[in-house]
Amino acid sequence: MSFIQIESPVDESANQQRLSHILTLILAAVLFLFGLNTRASALNATTSYADNQAGIRLDYPRDWLLETGVAGRDPFVFRVQNITRPGFKTTIEIAIQPVGRDTTERNVLDSLSMSRFNTLAAYDVFSIDESYVLPDGNRGFAMEYTYVETTLDPFLESIPVVVRGLDVLIITRGQALVMTFRSDSRTFDSDLPIFTRFLRRLDY
Repeated sequence: MSFIQIESPVDESANQQRLSHILTLILAAVLFLFGLNTRASALNATTSYADNQAGIRLDYPRDWLLETGVAGRDPFVFRVQNITRPGFKTTIEIAIQPVGRDTTERNVLDSLSMSRFNTLAAYDVFSIDESYVLPDGNRGFAMEYTYVETTLDPFLESIPVVVRGLDVLIITRGQALVMTFRSDSRTFDSDLPIFTRFLRRLDY
């Protein structure tokens, strides 16, 4: 007795089509990951800055607007703002002020708050951390607060914005160094990593 085995013809075009689909999916995944990496690199791109008189060296977000002042004369020695942000511009500032031997971080923060009560609408401090650890391991103070700012929009009426701020303060070399981060309260948490990276690259 003999057996006859009948095999269906191999459809080479179907195999090639499946392989083509797989390669297309792999290529799409590679391009997607490349796009994410490129976007992350652009968002995290920085520019270096140094002020020998103030004794600071840092990297700040590229494409942010830079302003500088003079320690002891202007309210800040360094400021950058994200001018592409609609409404309130996310801001990072550094202020430096000389302090006496008996001056504490809490004294400086209390003085800042008293000044802001008179200049910022609805200013309110809601937390003070007296054991804040900076990325370099130094301990300082951190103060979080909110206030209301009226942002002028050329196309709309003036818009009140709730701004959330964070001051990180340390006393070193006979001066108080205050690093300030401010953002629209609605985007504060998502913007905060920018300030964290800024502090990590700050040398004072």
